Amino acid sequence: MWSDWYTQNVQVVNHPPAAAFTMPNEIYRDTIITMDNLTPDPDKDGDVLSYAWNAKFNDSPYYWAGNNRYQSMTIRDLINRNGISHKKAISDGWEMQLTASDGRLSSYATRTFMVKNHVPVAKINGPSSVNQYDTKQFTSGDTDEDTSDQGSLEYYWKVTNSTGEVNSYLTRDITLTFSDPGIYTLEHWAIDQIGDKSNIAGLQVQVKENLAPSMTLTSPSGTATNPSVIDSDQGDPLIKWTYADPENDPQEKYRLEFFAKDGLLVSTIENPDPTGLLRQYQIPNNTFERFEYFTVQGRAYSKFSWSDVSNEKTFIIDNAPKPGFTLITDTGRDATKVPIYRTDVLNIKSTATDKDEPKGDSISLKYYLKTSNGSEALASVKNDFTKQFSSNGTFTFRQRVTDSLGLYRDLSQNVTIVNRIPTVSITYPTSTDSTKPTIASTLTPIIKWDYQDEDGDLQERYKVRIINLATGAIKVQSGEQVSSAKQWQIPAGSLIENEKYAVEVEVFDGFNWSNVSARKYFMVNLLSIKGGVKHTEEWNNNRKGYNLKKSGNEENPRGYNVFWAGERFVLQGIATGLPDTVEVTMTGGYTTQLTPTNSDKTLWTGELYDSSFEKLPDGPVSFTFTAKNENNTKVDVVSVVISDDWTEYFRSHRIK
Repeated sequence: MWSDWYTQNVQVVNHPPAAAFTMPNEIYRDTIITMDNLTPDPDKDGDVLSYAWNAKFNDSPYYWAGNNRYQSMTIRDLINRNGISHKKAISDGWEMQLTASDGRLSSYATRTFMVKNHVPVAKINGPSSVNQYDTKQFTSGDTDEDTSDQGSLEYYWKVTNSTGEVNSYLTRDITLTFSDPGIYTLEHWAIDQIGDKSNIAGLQVQVKENLAPSMTLTSPSGTATNPSVIDSDQGDPLIKWTYADPENDPQEKYRLEFFAKDGLLVSTIENPDPTGLLRQYQIPNNTFERFEYFTVQGRAYSKFSWSDVSNEKTFIIDNAPKPGFTLITDTGRDATKVPIYRTDVLNIKSTATDKDEPKGDSISLKYYLKTSNGSEALASVKNDFTKQFSSNGTFTFRQRVTDSLGLYRDLSQNVTIVNRIPTVSITYPTSTDSTKPTIASTLTPIIKWDYQDEDGDLQERYKVRIINLATGAIKVQSGEQVSSAKQWQIPAGSLIENEKYAVEVEVFDGFNWSNVSARKYFMVNLLSIKGGVKHTEEWNNNRKGYNLKKSGNEENPRGYNVFWAGERFVLQGIATGLPDTVEVTMTGGYTTQLTPTNSDKTLWTGELYDSSFEKLPDGPVSFTFTAKNENNTKVDVVSVVISDDWTEYFRSHRIK
């Protein structure tokens, strides 16, 4: 059986948290504060706590600062978050409150602290020594450990120059131009937004008196005793100089003054130098007269000071001489346009001029000759001269024309010397008609030719070819012979009789072969003679009349070879081989020379008569025909019959 219920009341008590913390009692706005929370957590009841941090100053409300157990913060963040005035925030009436809660009960802890301000520190950055007229910047090197004040500092400058004049500036940095030498005193301070004033920084600047720059002309390089000669083709001169300044101040402008030979100022050039780097000036072309002496001097300007006058440079602008020469032969040929020959006399004539000659300039000439192999030598120092070449090739004449100031120009022209090839004409054989060749009476005829060379070169070699006209083939040839001879004998065994040949000859003058000669033609026909003894026309008619009377037949009883004593013998020789002479000798020692009737010497004629022939006895009479040339002798004997004397014909003729 169950007992009755027992009842007792129990009261459960919750212990509140015991809030506690520590923190610095003096801080700055940028100080990072990490709260040292001393509150037991969990609390006595084992409750886990939550926290709230709030700050206030003077009579302000509380500003939430965080809810971490170990809260980290800066007053600057609190100011920025809640729009608190930085100036008001600098106070010794700040309070930090910690609220610790277990969800039912809370407890509080409070600490007071002071927010302090860093006073800015002033500093001047800049040189303590400058040159007069320098413009220098001086910058504030101020610092403020309160970052919130760094962008809001107010800057103050007080500048007292060397004459006691005071100027004030309200900018962070200042730029000063030091117009006067001496001591400049600079004072500078800053005030932050809290109103705290920094220290007063001071700087004394020593201003050294500015020294003038210097200019030194470097080009042209000429002096009064040795002026520069400027080639007019390059235009008027380029003036160059160097610049120096004791304080390394840049050049601001420059001045150039030009004087004539008599010292009169003829031109002044003054130009600014915005870069400070100009060190030359190009005189516009044709500014100054040619072939006149001019002197230039200059000055440079910087920092309100002109330099002393520079050194002087003297120059003269010279028109260069103009070279020129002609190359004309004694035959009127222009050697610059057409080739010339070794026999030509080349006239070299100067056409060189100089524009400055009317002002007193003069020119001198030299000619150089460059040979085909490339070597060059002085040919003449005269204006005009002649030259005849002894060799062929291309040669270069170079004329150098120099004026009185040493300015010169060159002109080169080429001449070509060519060889005129020799000419050759065959003199034997003589025939130019292949259908009527020259008759040679020997199988080893001598071919002859005439050699001509307009350059006067001697024949050094020759080539002869004998060509069979029927086949076109070379029958025999000399080959290339080193000889000055103008003839060549055909070797034995090379030719045959009655075959037509063409002859060609080439000759060499030491430089070139001639063209092939015009052909000449020949045929070998060896020496022969065929004699004949004839009646005169009158006695032959008498013979025929006699026979008709006797027999009724012209040829009987006296045949053609029957002669009456006392007749004139008409002689005829038919020859070959070009005999030089044909002689006829008759029985009894009578002789006569026959004469050729044509140039071929194929027909020879003549007569033989003597009053003693009337007493020739009846019977045969012999005629010996002898043909001769330089190579041979041939003989032919012809016999006729003597029957009665010539009176017998007239006695018979009177018989009815």
